[in-house]
Amino acid sequence: MLTGTVEDRILTPALRALITELEHRHGKRRTDLLNDRTRRRAQLSEGQVAFREETAHVRSTEWKVSPPPEALQERRVELIGGATRSELINGLNAGAKSYIADLWNFTTADTWSMLRAHRSLERAARLDLAYLDPALGRIRINPATATRLMVVPRPLYALEGALTHDGDPVPACFFDLALFALGSARELAARQGGVWFYLRDVQGHLEARFWAQVFTTLEEQLGLDRGTFRATVMIDTVAGALEADEILFELMHHAAGLSFDPQGYAADHVALFHGPETHVLPDREIIGLNAPFLRALSLLLIGTCHRRGCHAIGAPSFVLPPLDPMKVKASYLEMLADKEREAVDGHDGTIVVHSGTVNSAMMEFNKSMPRANQLYYLRHDTITPADLVRRPEGPITVDSLVGVIRTAMRALVQRHEGRGWVVQGGRLHDRTSLRLALRMLWQWGHSKHGVITATGLTIQKDLLRYLLQKETGKMFADADDQTRQYAEQAKTRLLDLVTGDEVPLEPMV
Repeated sequence: MLTGTVEDRILTPALRALITELEHRHGKRRTDLLNDRTRRRAQLSEGQVAFREETAHVRSTEWKVSPPPEALQERRVELIGGATRSELINGLNAGAKSYIADLWNFTTADTWSMLRAHRSLERAARLDLAYLDPALGRIRINPATATRLMVVPRPLYALEGALTHDGDPVPACFFDLALFALGSARELAARQGGVWFYLRDVQGHLEARFWAQVFTTLEEQLGLDRGTFRATVMIDTVAGALEADEILFELMHHAAGLSFDPQGYAADHVALFHGPETHVLPDREIIGLNAPFLRALSLLLIGTCHRRGCHAIGAPSFVLPPLDPMKVKASYLEMLADKEREAVDGHDGTIVVHSGTVNSAMMEFNKSMPRANQLYYLRHDTITPADLVRRPEGPITVDSLVGVIRTAMRALVQRHEGRGWVVQGGRLHDRTSLRLALRMLWQWGHSKHGVITATGLTIQKDLLRYLLQKETGKMFADADDQTRQYAEQAKTRLLDLVTGDEVPLEPMV
């Protein structure tokens, strides 16, 4: 039986009934999948990195997913961000083809923030949302906006304490999907031709089958046509990359395409392949889209998606636009080069995280993609499992070490303050960026190859403690007492995470 722990009008009897139905039909399967995931990841960590033999027929035969609906033919540039009132309004007014409201990577996971996000999503679906800007006054969603609203629900392993089932928190994915479906699905299906999602952390075809079954249940419960719910899967794990074909096959009528998260993929690489003798990732700045495993993944996804008749969407760019147009940083030019390469390679669109980069990314795709998409362009690259785990080579510098520490510190402190993302070093950093920072620090400190290249200085606990103390003092010297207290807590938490015996998993579930 479901019981509410938060008094709020959003926790209606209809919501409770729908989540109960999802739990009844799919709850045990979700638990089984998480157990299977543990076994699969253990095999990968032991070096058994290969395409699945039992699904070879799926990869070798010809089939296509249900074709993209007319309303989803052109995606070109999609903007991703959080689900606060201002983020939704600015996102839907930014001129991108879609705004992706991410309830996981860009939103803090506490119940109050989630309920507030869902209330805002329901009103955004109706284009009935406004906020007061101190300088500009009342700002609302442009009622004539053509930007689609997409949503990223929380992943399989996350839980939501706003409701309980038999005394336990309900799966967050059931909570997010049920609440969004009840509040917005019919409105969005009528206005934008479908209900669009991105899915994170799908680590194989059986997990994709689970999501497809949940979508089907929701469509049945709401009386919607099959395929009204469509999902683009964000490949952010090695296991998911090895089953790209199979994931699309299982989604089939609910498939909208594949994209990938470079930071999540690199973080997963560390989680799988580590040890005292294992070589480490180099400076974070070196792990760009030309890094061997990311380049291979990008080409694999284009070839797979187009062969199966769906969109291949490029990687999110986290670089912020220059404050002064006359002083463009190298990182911004690199971002433009990445977008140009994605379009030339055959992607059907890309993702940015700042409204100020929408037009520049759009320009790069307009130059190389004259049609609505590039589904007609078939790639035939030979990508092997070894290609998908070939790490980049390069130095470890003090500047990069300090930059990773500052990113992790700022993210941990501002999470205390209810911020779903932070800005550090001219880039926006989300939950996955924090995870990568933590894991890089951990890996550098647990391998004999974790050495500052120029000096031969080993990255170990005393060095990390010293740098943490020094950078915390610099970053928060002028902060108020509460923030400095958060910083001290974050410093202790960070040192524990990166010097512990286990790879940091999810510090803020």
